[in-house]
Amino acid sequence: MYRTGDLVRWTADNRLRFAGRADDQVKLRGFRIEPGEIESALRRSPLVRDAAVAVRAGEGAGAPARLVAYVVPAQPSGTGTQGTEASGTALPSADLRLHLAGSLPPHMVPSVFVRLDRLPLTPNGKTDRRALPAPGPAVQAAGGPRTAPRTDTERRVARIWADVLGIEEVGADDNFFALGGDSILSMQVVSRLRRDGLHVATRDLFTHQTVAELATVVRTAHRRTDDGPVTGEVPLTPIQEWFLTTPRAAHHHFNQSALLELDGRPDPRALGAALDALLEHHDALRMRFTQDEHGWRQFNPPPAAGDDILVRHDLTGLSAEDADAAMAKAADELHAGFDLAHGPHLRAALFTGDPDRPAYLLLVAHHLVVDAVSWRILRDDLESAYRQALQGEPVALGERGTSFREWSRRLAAHVAEGGLDHELPHWEQTVGAEPVPAEATGDGGPAAATVSVELDEDDTTALLRAAPTAYRTRNDVLLAALAPALVRWTGHDRVRLDLEGHGREDLLDGVDLSRTVGWFTTVYPVAVQVLDPGGLGPDRDWRALVKSVRRQLRGVPGNGIGYGALRTFGPPEVRERLGAQAHSLVVFNYLGQWDARPETADGGLVRAEHGSFGQDHDPRDPGSHPVEVVGAVQHGRLSFTWHHRPDLHDTAAVRRAAEEFAEALRHLARRARGGR
Repeated sequence: MYRTGDLVRWTADNRLRFAGRADDQVKLRGFRIEPGEIESALRRSPLVRDAAVAVRAGEGAGAPARLVAYVVPAQPSGTGTQGTEASGTALPSADLRLHLAGSLPPHMVPSVFVRLDRLPLTPNGKTDRRALPAPGPAVQAAGGPRTAPRTDTERRVARIWADVLGIEEVGADDNFFALGGDSILSMQVVSRLRRDGLHVATRDLFTHQTVAELATVVRTAHRRTDDGPVTGEVPLTPIQEWFLTTPRAAHHHFNQSALLELDGRPDPRALGAALDALLEHHDALRMRFTQDEHGWRQFNPPPAAGDDILVRHDLTGLSAEDADAAMAKAADELHAGFDLAHGPHLRAALFTGDPDRPAYLLLVAHHLVVDAVSWRILRDDLESAYRQALQGEPVALGERGTSFREWSRRLAAHVAEGGLDHELPHWEQTVGAEPVPAEATGDGGPAAATVSVELDEDDTTALLRAAPTAYRTRNDVLLAALAPALVRWTGHDRVRLDLEGHGREDLLDGVDLSRTVGWFTTVYPVAVQVLDPGGLGPDRDWRALVKSVRRQLRGVPGNGIGYGALRTFGPPEVRERLGAQAHSLVVFNYLGQWDARPETADGGLVRAEHGSFGQDHDPRDPGSHPVEVVGAVQHGRLSFTWHHRPDLHDTAAVRRAAEEFAEALRHLARRARGGR
């Protein structure tokens, strides 16, 4: 009302009471941060009486800005000193970091803690942020127990971890998974390291989880000769064959996409050169799929000079609503326009308009040639290729890993040689487990419907950061929450469901898929028994449930990759035994963290990522399973969408199961933080 920036509330007696400021939000490394949220979290610590948080410039020219916490301890020091940590009264920064890590994402944990006897106040009783002292070098050095990387290799590893995880600093002894890393992000780290000339296997990150430990196994291998683009016949991988042989409304319309907000107006020549480099470097994007009397076949042609995959749309002069509508229409046309037989299977649309509207680049790829890991590779390579082209340099995207064709051929040969025969008893037993029953409501409603549930930031952070410490696992925690919800739905204490995995397992010697674009996803059945169905409330022994689920999942051989491989490349009798009940009625797919990366610093191509855009699938397509539970972390919140078919499962029943699943996750998050 008064344009003061103050937030006020009307009280019952018609008074206005001050409730905070509307302009406290700050931006650091691309993240928008509310200092008040960090201050509230600090005040919840028994070590803190009061706190203020601000962004302060770093020491020295060009030093990055840092998030600084000014803390008034619960126990006064009696020194009367402001802005220093007096001898004998050092601020317990390590304890405060640990406290904040249980409820805040990494980018909101201050890198500097300053002890104050009291916060400076304005005459109106508010915190006088202008009077907060600048942290001196001694205080900055006391910002926590973090040990700085000591060698060149450690510094390079730490820099890549920080970039992938979207945090400001990584110390030599920091744990990748405690910082919020997961299996998909680990592959992005390996890919980045390889491009920087440092070679590790993905499994190394699980056995050497700190920067210092990983640096001891890094190899600076000589670059192998680049053999250039791969061409020729390619056997269909298990997931590709499953998709192409499953009835679909439109096989050509089954895509993934990414809408990228650009930093300013891109250089058209450099952008075109960068997209051409992606097609040349990543063979799967050029794949062709044809069908004859013998079935579907896959062929990898060489790069074609005439493949112009970028279309431009000028939205100048349109209102915001009309511009948004034009983007949506163009996106849907791009999604529906793929030709499996002719390709290429990557398309791009550039949207520019009035100066006050950002430019957007939409990338659309058919799912046959990409997966979630592929998008992270493509996003990194697009940025790198654009920078090189903008500077007039030849675009070079580094070493080529194992090609998609080589992987498919070697996987087929491995099965033919009997390399997975020992897994057969496990898979035969699993496919006989009780699936979630179809209810056959027959209500004549829509072909597909969705129910969504979401966790708040505190619970999401606890599951991402505290759960691996509390339960020594993360993905098992998600399934431990889902299993009892399915048990209550079905009435059976043993449920069968399909899990989706990234499929890039360390199965074959000499194979490196960390920089290979393609569709590697595995879909495999698991049978989970909940011995104590019990309730879903706080009195349940959640830790015991997680341990039980983890123990059962450890019995799955090879993270599930063998199931699809045996069904696709095995002898006829094996394919018949495993194919009788090929899929469960429920599939669970956790896609990981889509917003771990901060916005790109000025000067790059991409400023921010906005996820998928447009009609990825033909709307007539009911999906792969009667119930699909798909989750991801976006905007700091973990959400799951339950896709289902109302003619098979009543939406109200699905909603009850989804809400019980979410409530179980909240209980697990609270337990991970040490609460009830």
